[in-house]
Amino acid sequence: MSKFIPHTRLRKEVLDLFLEAQNEITIVSPYIKLSSELKKILEEKKSIKDFKIQVLFGKNENDPSKSLSFEDLNFLKGFSNLDVFYQENLHAKYYANEDKSIITSLNLYEFSLKNNIEVGVLLERKFLSILGDNAMDSEVFDYFDLIFSKSEPVFRQNKEQRKNMLGMSISSELKIIVDYTRDYYSSKMTKEKIIHFGFCIRTGEKIPFNLERPFSPEAFKSWNQYKNKDFKEKYCHYSGKLSNGQTTFSKPILVKYWAKAMS
Repeated sequence: MSKFIPHTRLRKEVLDLFLEAQNEITIVSPYIKLSSELKKILEEKKSIKDFKIQVLFGKNENDPSKSLSFEDLNFLKGFSNLDVFYQENLHAKYYANEDKSIITSLNLYEFSLKNNIEVGVLLERKFLSILGDNAMDSEVFDYFDLIFSKSEPVFRQNKEQRKNMLGMSISSELKIIVDYTRDYYSSKMTKEKIIHFGFCIRTGEKIPFNLERPFSPEAFKSWNQYKNKDFKEKYCHYSGKLSNGQTTFSKPILVKYWAKAMS
């Protein structure tokens, strides 16, 4: 059965989906902020053997902690079967347990749950049906499964069964498969994904920082007619300050800013 969920019922339907989960929960949301109510629901799931949570978050490529806080990630690490992935282009929102799923406009964010006008569609699985909603639900599940496979793993762990010589399980051991937490919550994102900006040495407008081409596209066309590397320009490529002719194509940064620009 599928049904439309208006904003007046959406919060309850999402919380019910988490509350009713017995085996697994899938969370797909660019922004995730676990409310105390949702944490309480999830805390009770930790006692269920082999309970699994998979999470896909995104956006804020310069600071992923704004999309999923380090505190909430640590809370999720309390589940022995956990997969957390990152997708910088994510905008979709999807929540599912083993029996039903919700496709929605709603981020899993406390403010959004309580205040925003959001809508969704609920898909419920029927064991005796192979068509209709079940087929649609399977199509949606397969789609998001593909998105997970194309996303970057941040943290993965599960319980690995230890067996005796007869092949019988004698114990289980928590095993961390992937842990790039430090990379996503420290310097990696700032070093690799922040675009460093500079200024056109002829017009002063903001452009990507590039010592080999310290011009805006239009200014470069003008300079390229004569290609005089020592022609005196007006601005510092690093600071954007007036250079009074002390900058050129060959020396686009004022001397006093050079060390800072190269650090």
